[in-house]
Amino acid sequence: MINALPPELLTQVLDALPVRIFWKDRESRYVGCNKLFAADAGVDDPQEFVGKSDFYFYHPDQAKAFRDDDADVMYSGRAKLGIVEKIVHESGQVQWVETNKFPMRDAAGVVVGVIGMYQDVTVRVLADEAKCRACALVAA
Repeated sequence: MINALPPELLTQVLDALPVRIFWKDRESRYVGCNKLFAADAGVDDPQEFVGKSDFYFYHPDQAKAFRDDDADVMYSGRAKLGIVEKIVHESGQVQWVETNKFPMRDAAGVVVGVIGMYQDVTVRVLADEAKCRACALVAA
């Protein structure tokens, strides 16, 4: 059924979801993403991601970690779930995200890339850190 959707409608569906979504080829180059994903990287048009790697948009240490996870998923053929990652934006703003990555397969079942999604969990991580600090004070 989803194959019958016109590309414009599928784009609207992906942009309406409250999660950030991206997909990459075997070389970890972006094939596409939704608007929320692009906005988190400070990019207005999701098309700017097409053909580029994480190294174009993120600090080299972060880009390498993203690519390592991509490779694990693509070469194992198994999803990687619940990856909690700290992202430091150019502005210095810190964002915590929880990412899930899945192998992207062609019609024959061959892994041709990775599809991922994440949600912002900054509020949850900061609350957990505050709770840990409070527990440490009580224990001291």
